[in-house]
Formats: sequence, structure tokens, C-alpha cells
Amino acid sequence: MTRQIVTIPANFLRHLSYNWEIDWREQSLGDFNDGVTNSMFGGFPRWVGAPSIHLDRQTIGQWRAIKATAQGHYGIYRVRMADPASFVRTATGATSETVCIGQKTADGNTFSNGFGTEYAPIATASGAYAAGAETIRIDTTGANGIAPHVGQIMSHDDWPFLVTWTRDRGSNVWELGVQMPLRAAIADGDVIQLRGVGRFQATESGMGSIGYGAGMLTTASLSFIEVSSR
Repeated sequence: MTRQIVTIPANFLRHLSYNWEIDWREQSLGDFNDGVTNSMFGGFPRWVGAPSIHLDRQTIGQWRAIKATAQGHYGIYRVRMADPASFVRTATGATSETVCIGQKTADGNTFSNGFGTEYAPIATASGAYAAGAETIRIDTTGANGIAPHVGQIMSHDDWPFLVTWTRDRGSNVWELGVQMPLRAAIADGDVIQLRGVGRFQATESGMGSIGYGAGMLTTASLSFIEVSSR
């Protein structure tokens, strides 16, 4: 049975806290006499996250609709992994308005909800890379030649990875160390999302349940684990 994918609108969520980590899924088997710790890996590494989000009168109902569409553990949440400490979208040359409400049409219009299409800064792969690669090169010309940052979360085809080191190769081409190693092959010219996108499921069926008072302001605590099967 195909699980429904629910994309959370990038500009819908106003985060109060950011928390994305790689779960290496290792278990300690204890220490040897020489002090070395032995570990066993119980599964493939995956991303986990526990962001909290602020909701108001305009977004409380929408969040409930998103949760209902996901149907607890059944649905898959497609989430932009916001991490402003390592990546600032305005550094790509986008205006604050574009970042906040999205890109307008050629004649300057938005949709009926006041938003345009999502602004998603991208780079392109400079070369082809097999699954398992820990070094790649990207071309950031299309994103105002922005320099990638150590610790930045990027993704390819909704497979996120973390930048561990960078090296300037000139002409807006950057060599990157990445972890976890690539989980799917990348072809030359493929799109690399400079703000990573991943597919997650809720850790519990009632994740993000909310209540609110007369002020119609509330906070939802989320808890995600990556869906590693496709």
C-alpha cells in the first residue's frame, strides 16, 4: 500500500526551536579491558527531529488539517529542514518578501491566499556520484554563488545530508564532505536543495496535538523519524 505524502508548506511553520540530528542507531556492547567501547549498529542511520512551532488563528486549523491528512503514523510528512544557524535564504539574493511569501507570477500576482510559489534555493551537482559517496561537488551559480557552510543540511531527491567540510574549487563550484554518505546516486546536473528536504513519519500518532485559549495562540511540539524506505 502506498503511503500518502503530505508536504508541510515551508512558510506555514514558524519555528520556535530547531532540532535536526542524525541517529546512527548504534548500541553499546560494553567496554573491553583496554577501555575500548564496542558498539553494534541496529539499523541504517536516519534523521530525527523535534522542532516546535508557533500557531495562531490563521494556522491552527491548517495544522489540524495537515495532521488529519497524515492519519497518524500512516502518512509521510515531507518537511523542509529549516536550520537558520547554518543557512540564511536571503544570502542567495532573494528579497525578504520573496522569502516570506514566495515567488510571484510574472505579472506580480500571488495566489488567493496571498502567497506565491515557494522560494527554494538550489544548486546543481557538478559531476556524478554513486550511493555511498562522502565527497561531492556542487555549483551554486543559480543561488547567487552562495558559499555553503559547514553544518548545513542539504538534500537530493528528499535524501538529506550534512556538510562536514567545504573547499572552494572556483567559478562557484564547491567540494563538500557529506554525512551520512549518499543514499542514492546523483547524476551530473541534478538539483541539490540548499535547505534540505526529508520524508518523515510521526514518532507517535498524536504528535503535534494542540489546545488554545482566548488569545488563539499555541505551540505544537513535533517529533519525527525519517522514512528510509522508498
